[in-house]
Amino acid sequence: MPQRVRLMRDLEVALERLRDFESPVESLEQYRTPGDVAALMIWEAYMRSDLARSVVVDLGCGTGVLAHGSLLLGAPSALCLDVDWSALTVARDNLSEFRGSFDLVAGDARSLPLRPAGDYCSVVMNPPFGVKRRGADVEFLRSAAALCSTVYSVHKLSPGGLRLIARLAEELGCRLDVIAEATMSLRQTLRHHRRRVYRFKVVLIRLARTSSGEGAEG
Repeated sequence: MPQRVRLMRDLEVALERLRDFESPVESLEQYRTPGDVAALMIWEAYMRSDLARSVVVDLGCGTGVLAHGSLLLGAPSALCLDVDWSALTVARDNLSEFRGSFDLVAGDARSLPLRPAGDYCSVVMNPPFGVKRRGADVEFLRSAAALCSTVYSVHKLSPGGLRLIARLAEELGCRLDVIAEATMSLRQTLRHHRRRVYRFKVVLIRLARTSSGEGAEG
C-alpha cells in the first residue's frame, strides 16, 4: 500500500505520473483527467470527509485517475466503472499498488449495473462534456445522483451549462455547490484536435442530496 500524500501539490504530481489512454476513443470523449484538476476535486472531497464513505465510485473511470487519488487520500475502497475494456485495463495497472482496495466493473454509466448505495458512497467523476453526444454530462449526473447521495463532477464552464445543472440539482433533490473554476489543458490526442494543447475553462461541482427527489429513489 503506497504512503498517503499530505499536500495537494503532492497529489497532483502523483496523478500526473499515471498511464494515459493507449488508443483513446473519440466517440467516448476519452482523455485522462489532468492531475491539477483531479487533485483539486479530490482534495475538496477529502476536506469535506466525503472520501471516508464505504466506497468511492469513479463513473466513467477511464484510466482510474480519480479513483487513484481518492485511495491515496485514504478512501477505504474504490469502484471503477467504464464501458471500455481497454480503459479498464489501464485503470487496473494504475491502481495495482492498491491491490485489494478496488474493483473494476465494465458497464454503461447511463444504465448502471449497480444498486443504489446512498450515504454509503460518494461519486467522483469526469463525465463526457457532451461534445459528441449531446446531454451525456446530464445523463452521468442523473446516474450518479441515483447511486450515491454525494457527487463530485467536472463540467465545461458556460452560463447556460451551470443553469442547466442548477435546475437538474433541484429536480433531483440535491444542493449544488460550485467548488472552483479551473483551466483544463488537454494534449492533442484525438483526431479532431488541431492544436498541440487545448485549454478551456471548467467548473468543479458537488451535489449533495437534501430531499426526496428523483435521485433519492434510484
